[in-house]
Amino acid sequence: MPDVRVDRGSTAKLDGVEGELEVASNSRITAARGGRVTVTGGAHFEGNADVDCDFECDSLRVDRGKLTVSGNLTVHEGLDVAHTVEASGTISAHDIDVGGKMFARSVSCGGSVRVGGLLDVKETLEAESVEVGGKVAVSGAVKLTDLGVGGKADVGGGSIKGHTQVGGVFESTTPLEFGELQVYGRCALPAGCVGKKLSTFGKLTVEGNLACDQVDVGGITTVRGDLSASDVLVNGKLEVSGSLSVKGALETNGSCELGGELKGTDLRVGGRLRACKALLSNQADIAGEVETREGLRGKSVIIRAGTRCRGPLMGERVELGMSVLTVVNWSTHWMGQSMTMRGIGKMTDAEDIYGVEVVLGSNSRCKRIFADKVEVSDGCVVDQVTYTEELRRGSGRVFFTHPAVKVTELPPFPL
Repeated sequence: MPDVRVDRGSTAKLDGVEGELEVASNSRITAARGGRVTVTGGAHFEGNADVDCDFECDSLRVDRGKLTVSGNLTVHEGLDVAHTVEASGTISAHDIDVGGKMFARSVSCGGSVRVGGLLDVKETLEAESVEVGGKVAVSGAVKLTDLGVGGKADVGGGSIKGHTQVGGVFESTTPLEFGELQVYGRCALPAGCVGKKLSTFGKLTVEGNLACDQVDVGGITTVRGDLSASDVLVNGKLEVSGSLSVKGALETNGSCELGGELKGTDLRVGGRLRACKALLSNQADIAGEVETREGLRGKSVIIRAGTRCRGPLMGERVELGMSVLTVVNWSTHWMGQSMTMRGIGKMTDAEDIYGVEVVLGSNSRCKRIFADKVEVSDGCVVDQVTYTEELRRGSGRVFFTHPAVKVTELPPFPL
């Protein structure tokens, strides 16, 4: 039996309740003094009810209908609402479980928030985890560990340090710090966001600079600024209006278009890359199409057979058209084993090449070569070769538009 019961349709003025409170449907509770009602035990609401004051209890359960609180709602343990709860102030609880809709000025939860339909917060939302089947709308900042939303999520920035997964639409109006963000539908982020891992299977738009340790693009990602990352994998389409800085490797089996420059350690292209220029501290391995207006430079540059390159190529060792079939296992964590096949007999096409050692495989074509050592295989077409040490030609047909020239000193690399 409850210690205090409020009958159906009645109004009760309460000061404090020592023990349990039970409230019948269509009832109203007001504070006898001080603007607050405190219940030391649990509070049970059978149906629709209005609480015209701050309300505090150990636990709270609402069987059906809507509970409206004109003030702050503080629950020390669990808040369990079958349908709807609305507070004009802050809702605080250790765990929150709402079957339908939840409205509040702010929410502070030490554990998890679960809402079946709509979570609408005017100011801030703080919790360990939030799971919503329908929509989340938070006008202010969030401070969460994990967020899972089946439909749409709008937040005012803040931090989600764990896992964020949104099935439909995710938007943040101010900078967001995130752990792992998975986008299956559409996502819009402002400039200045920082994250650990970003995976897009739908469409992501960032309105400015973005810094993220790992970026995996399966759909379409557009960054209207600079992108900095540790590793980038593109199996869809990545567009960066500024520059891309990668501490590790950029792997693109899809399309990657940069308005500025690429800086990184390794580059692997099985699709298409366009950039102002590309500067790699280690290796570039190209088996697709690359266009760099100012050039591409790496410690070693490997251009697979059938590849088309625009812009000068630079490296200590540059190989052009040496392999026809390439089976690579660049990214087992994404697509498993990936196979890139280039047509046998298709000419490998490049422009100027600068290197210490340059090797042209059969059926390759380029403009000028500047290197210490040059090896040209059968079936190649070269405008001109300038070298300092050694030139080796295939025994078959090799065509030089202009005679090769041996010099004592080569011009510097353009980059």
